Amino acid sequence: MKKRYCIAITNQKGGEGKTTTAINLSCALAGMGHKTLLADLDPQANSSGIFANPDRLELSLYNVFSGTSTLKEIIVGTEVENLDLAPSKITLAEIESAGVNVDAPYVIRDAFQSVPEYDFIIMDCPPSLSIFTINALVAATHVVIPAQAEKFSIDGMTGLRNTINSIKRRINPDLAIAGALLTQLKPNTVLSKTIMPVISDFFPVFKTSISEGVAIGESHLARKNIFMYAPESRQAKEYLTFTEELIGELEA
Repeated sequence: MKKRYCIAITNQKGGEGKTTTAINLSCALAGMGHKTLLADLDPQANSSGIFANPDRLELSLYNVFSGTSTLKEIIVGTEVENLDLAPSKITLAEIESAGVNVDAPYVIRDAFQSVPEYDFIIMDCPPSLSIFTINALVAATHVVIPAQAEKFSIDGMTGLRNTINSIKRRINPDLAIAGALLTQLKPNTVLSKTIMPVISDFFPVFKTSISEGVAIGESHLARKNIFMYAPESRQAKEYLTFTEELIGELEA
């Protein structure tokens, strides 16, 4: 049976490049011919907004968590060949405020069993240790941790590492850390050179990093992935190289 990879893109700190990485990793995988599902587990729905207008979507992951729809029923296609979206809406936040039952951490893991056709499932997680992040870690085969090379990025890494280890120990023993991806990198600064070894003390770090640049922000404004908006940009080439490195890591 062909192995399927479920990858949680997570970091408990905001602004580290999680959504950007989830979007562009999904598009790169799809462009390589892998059938890919992007699951937007963040109530902010920023990943969803690149591919669809969440306000116009009747169904979303809110319906999966509330038990009113199946995952298959809420999945929509995208303009990217081989890429589908399990969208989010702001209503998803209501799930956490409604309280957590004993089955809550397993909703996404169980839902993924109904879609065996995907080679990769990429999960965009919210910037917090919420029930949605827990769901992603319970369902994941691997974790990718986007992080900036700055002091505040490492402050929460002990907590993130402890959370991952706790999920691995108690619920998901097969969970593996693929690595930390350095984003918005200014490679020649003293801060970057100082912080990078510190991050590697917590997690393995990918050889590829994503440079700071305007193309990423502009692509978000245009509601496009980086490969459609600026295919010749440095960031597009770096995300493609990162995807190739990740696949090599997974298949090693």
